[in-house]
Amino acid sequence: MKWLCLCCVAAVTFVVPMADAQDDLPWWRTAVFYQVYPRSFKDSNGDGVGDLKGITEKAEYLSELGVTAIWISPIFKSPMADFGYDISDYRQIDPIFGSMEDFKDLSEKLKNLNIKLLLDLVPNHSSDEHEWFQKSIRRQDPYTDYYVWHDGKRDNVTNKRIPPNNWVSMFTGPAWTWNEERGQYYLHNFDKKQPDLNYRNPAVVREMDDVIRFWLDLGVDGFRVDAVAFLFEDEQLRDEPVLEDGQQDRIYTQHLPETLEVLRHWADIVYNYTVKDGKPRALFAEVYADIPTTLKYYGEGNQNLLQPFNFQLLTSGNASTRASELKDLILTWVDALPSGTTPNWVIGNHDQGRIADKYGPEMVDAMNLLTGVLPGVKVVYNGEEIGMQNTFIRWDQTVDPIGQQLGPYRYQVGSRDPERTPMQWDDSPNAGFSSSKTTWLPVNPNYWRLNVEAQRSAESSHLKVFQAMTAVRNTYVLLHGDLSVLAPDDDTLVIVRTYQNSSIVLLINMGSYITNYTTQNLFSPLNLDFDMSVVTASVHSGIKPGTVVKKGAANLILRPKSAVLLQHITYIL
Repeated sequence: MKWLCLCCVAAVTFVVPMADAQDDLPWWRTAVFYQVYPRSFKDSNGDGVGDLKGITEKAEYLSELGVTAIWISPIFKSPMADFGYDISDYRQIDPIFGSMEDFKDLSEKLKNLNIKLLLDLVPNHSSDEHEWFQKSIRRQDPYTDYYVWHDGKRDNVTNKRIPPNNWVSMFTGPAWTWNEERGQYYLHNFDKKQPDLNYRNPAVVREMDDVIRFWLDLGVDGFRVDAVAFLFEDEQLRDEPVLEDGQQDRIYTQHLPETLEVLRHWADIVYNYTVKDGKPRALFAEVYADIPTTLKYYGEGNQNLLQPFNFQLLTSGNASTRASELKDLILTWVDALPSGTTPNWVIGNHDQGRIADKYGPEMVDAMNLLTGVLPGVKVVYNGEEIGMQNTFIRWDQTVDPIGQQLGPYRYQVGSRDPERTPMQWDDSPNAGFSSSKTTWLPVNPNYWRLNVEAQRSAESSHLKVFQAMTAVRNTYVLLHGDLSVLAPDDDTLVIVRTYQNSSIVLLINMGSYITNYTTQNLFSPLNLDFDMSVVTASVHSGIKPGTVVKKGAANLILRPKSAVLLQHITYIL
């Protein structure tokens, strides 16, 4: 058994068992995952919306980045009320993204590049335009109970018909909508055009089983499973308790025990494919919850391919986070991991603001380096590798249903449009994303200076820092090494990975002032006094790759909000 050592300055030392160190680790234990939001990645046909051919066109770029796996947000047939998360046919590609042949071409291209492909599975709800829902409205068997229906109740004062309970949608407003044709309310934890499927009906479980098998038969390497917390609701439909701040404590609509059972059932289906052909596959679950709740979603034994995403760095950190707090975010997660499981680190997705806005633009490289050095899986959202920033979207440009429901004075509070704007490829019109005069969301006006091509040609850039990081991911040190997370002061975070006589060290100055790190004040006290060379450093750090840090004579001057990656390494796999 390999042991992971977590050492803290002036703190308790934690020792946590990690998965056995093996040369043949399944790909999902060490992957560099890259989320592709297809509407915004690359438009190949000039309609202003990204598509599958566009992803295929840029597949070489993914390889150039050092990406080993991608997951694509939904590409299935959809009315696009929530831009693909409202699915009307789980087995068809939406024409806006292309055809099944386009999908197969992309899959083949990725296989040739040795990049794994995961699809975004949305099992909690379908579109209200799905055949299942339309037949359920008409009470047409076997679809009558494919969704959660209820007669509702009468208001004690007005005698008017009202929903069966106080549940509210994640998109604001009641979670119940009346359907006149059926004469009942239907449940929707999200938009009213996204009715919740009824997983207490075994036929619904079998339907999703078949969807999973359909795409596995087409060669996908697994799934990212959306909104899993909502798969089951309280059978008695009890009111949610209301907290002091007026928000609901969602104990009856999220994280019910039955949810874990059906997820593990799906993990078994996926694992059986691995048993048949020996090719590892994975399931990653979207779970926004506290750490104890999130960790319940890890699978055990043959189901260990089921992993919840770790959103701690994405949701709990920001520009004001101190080094000691960031250290605690990391250690709290790793210390709590069940034995034999693999950590993962998410620093961006289509529902959260850009890292450059959350942590500050100067911290882009530091966060990309941090999640690359930490053990396990690195998960990045398209555009984070070049430091893309949130785009200001006017009310009249808003297309996100959450933003639209919040209205013109509050839309910026909840709209997800700013982080979904098109990928910035170059300084040509629309940043090289599309030849259309207009795009589905406007391109960030900073594209003329912040784009892939500019960073490719620059001597130092976010892109090159990202590539340098992924280039050392295949060292034994990062695949199997012990981990130490240290915060010698509130402004300094140090990550140390050690394997035998080799070490990789990440040093981040999170403070507001230039700091001089020397043998005496840092390296010797932390037992890091040996010859090292700079692998890469933040673009504004003032430190060049290849710089040598000599044993006994270290003298690194690091600018505010910058990071440097150092190595003392003897071999590479």
